[in-house]
Amino acid sequence: METVPISSGDGHQFVWLGSGDPQVEKGIASNQYAIIDSGEALLLDPGGYHTFARVFANVTKLVKPEKITRALLSHQDPDVAASIVSWLEIQPNMEIYLSTLWDRFLPHFALPGDAPTVLLPDEGKTIALPSGARVRFIPAHGLHSPGNFVAYDEKTRILFSGDLGAAMVPAGEWKLFVEDFTKHTVYMDGFHRRFLASTKAIHAFLKRIEGLPIDMICPQHGSIFRGGDVQRFLAWLSKLEVGFDFRSWGDAG
Repeated sequence: METVPISSGDGHQFVWLGSGDPQVEKGIASNQYAIIDSGEALLLDPGGYHTFARVFANVTKLVKPEKITRALLSHQDPDVAASIVSWLEIQPNMEIYLSTLWDRFLPHFALPGDAPTVLLPDEGKTIALPSGARVRFIPAHGLHSPGNFVAYDEKTRILFSGDLGAAMVPAGEWKLFVEDFTKHTVYMDGFHRRFLASTKAIHAFLKRIEGLPIDMICPQHGSIFRGGDVQRFLAWLSKLEVGFDFRSWGDAG
């Protein structure tokens, strides 16, 4: 699939890097994104092992390999992080941002011990890109990982939400942008109820992003929310009972 600039201007772009075919990439279909700023790329959840060839081909249409300088791993799952060793072979100085909880797990992805990790404290971190534009790594703990972060690009006002907003869309029905929000909730419901830890975690996250001007929400799986669907999604999320608030996993049935 080709890249799609979701928002761009003044040497700054938020770019969708495609979504893999599960039959080709051997797993769940996932979106990858990059923030391109002054000719340098920050990858957002670069993906699993089988996504690497596609994502590398797409991002290097936009920047040189040596200009892929940073990557966020929103959490530790293999569909997020398993390609990272391949990225470091191409760009060994690429900074990897991830929760302090997951640093000791990275060796299981065959990363070298001196991999250039930047550990994110529980309260999050804001970084400056080459132009001075800022990206905030905002805690979303328990949604679904206990060490989980989303990324907010202040310049484009786009929130990369990781697995928040993930949707299991049937084959043949996927669209880049949500077109029918009510129908789309059917594809989100099961994942959110089972994989998010608690309703309390949702409300804590919504409090953290309260007041942020958000034009789009870009999840790792499914379709992008834009326009009025941004607030529709946040309102839907605020009313959802999930995890141990939804059911007791110790009960039968």
